Amino acid sequence: MSRAETYDIVVAGAGPAGATFAYFVSKLGLRVALLDMRRWDDLWGKPCGDAISHHTFTDIGLEPPRGDEVRQHVNGILIYSPNEKTVFRVDGKGYIIDRTKLGQRLVKGAADKGVEVMLETRILGPIVEDGRVAGVKARSSRGELLELRARLVVEATGASGAIKSRLPPEWAVAERLEPYDMNVAYRERRELNYEIENPDYIRIYLNQSIAPGGYWWFFPEGRSEVNAGLGVQAGKGYPSPRNIFYETLATRPELKPTTRVLSAAGAPLPTRRPATTMVGPGIITIGDAGFTVNPVHGGGMSYSMKAARYAANAVEEAVEAGDWSVKALWSLNTEYMRNVGAKQAALDVFRIFLQQLSDDELNYGMEKRLIREQDTYEASASGQLRISAWDKLVRIIMGLGRPTLLLKLKTVADYMKRVRSLYLEYPASPEDLPRWRARVAELYSSYFKDLGIEHP
Repeated sequence: MSRAETYDIVVAGAGPAGATFAYFVSKLGLRVALLDMRRWDDLWGKPCGDAISHHTFTDIGLEPPRGDEVRQHVNGILIYSPNEKTVFRVDGKGYIIDRTKLGQRLVKGAADKGVEVMLETRILGPIVEDGRVAGVKARSSRGELLELRARLVVEATGASGAIKSRLPPEWAVAERLEPYDMNVAYRERRELNYEIENPDYIRIYLNQSIAPGGYWWFFPEGRSEVNAGLGVQAGKGYPSPRNIFYETLATRPELKPTTRVLSAAGAPLPTRRPATTMVGPGIITIGDAGFTVNPVHGGGMSYSMKAARYAANAVEEAVEAGDWSVKALWSLNTEYMRNVGAKQAALDVFRIFLQQLSDDELNYGMEKRLIREQDTYEASASGQLRISAWDKLVRIIMGLGRPTLLLKLKTVADYMKRVRSLYLEYPASPEDLPRWRARVAELYSSYFKDLGIEHP
């Protein structure tokens, strides 16, 4: 049993990226199909810390989470050193959300505007014809084989890249995700038998012995429920995060007093700079598939939703021009890189540095304020690590015991600035992409050399 249909756009994946894109593009009067392998009651079901900033919604013009979409209002983050003797406090408004309920609101909003929603439908791969993506093949829960042709396919299936991974490898948009640029996460939502103090502050714990190449988190959801988990760098042979969770975290005083486990799951996620291009012939990639994730803390919802907004804007421009070519959709790249990607790339540089530090170096750097709360905030907000002349002198005095660490921090700040500038110079047209891509590779190679790290 099979069925063939033709659309203007087929959106593969109804997670934060795909659902947000469908919600905004639904206003253009196009024929759009939105596919996802999950059920209605499991939308946005990928395991996550579920934290998102308030400014994400104001930035893209979307109503913030409301009512039962909010599990906890957040006023800031507490960042703990490995020995937990030093705590950085970074203030900022946000939410711990009920992902499914927020996802349902966006998908319903798209459906109400005419988007055809197909849940419990699995993507089998792309239809590639005449050097472009011409649609997708999929299978419904009833076993029906679907051949869905479209002017444009939106790849939003997550890190697996169900469509992207099956494209010709020489296509720039088919860029693969290397294992060392990924984290593997495991998290549980737990009901506790005590009241959490200060539930409006989420907690991040830096600890290489517990979460090598990542961190572990404790995000309250009210007074007696918590989202807790950890992410570890992939491709390094570390134990599974689930095993680490039960060997080290489940017995901690914050988590041992558990009444019941509400849910548990794991997933891979990209933790690197954005994809070289999110636009290809007949296809755009957003969300984890486009590597639109914060490299330092692994949060993907905010960047994914912003990429979705820029993608919808690019489609609107393409419709007005009557042109669906790569060049016509290129503003997705230029707008994302200018507003988000340059910062993301700079944070990738910072991420690589952090992953090389030992717990002893992290303890020292945080205790002596070689890395400060303001540094953390500025790097997160703008992708810049500023070290003024006066600050440099003060830190040299404080860091005499670890001059190598201080010099590395200065090197990192310099490369963050250089990488950010390079991404702000992202090419205005696809013809200039190869030359720019070579400049990125050269700069990263230089960074690894200057930091004394073997280039993977």
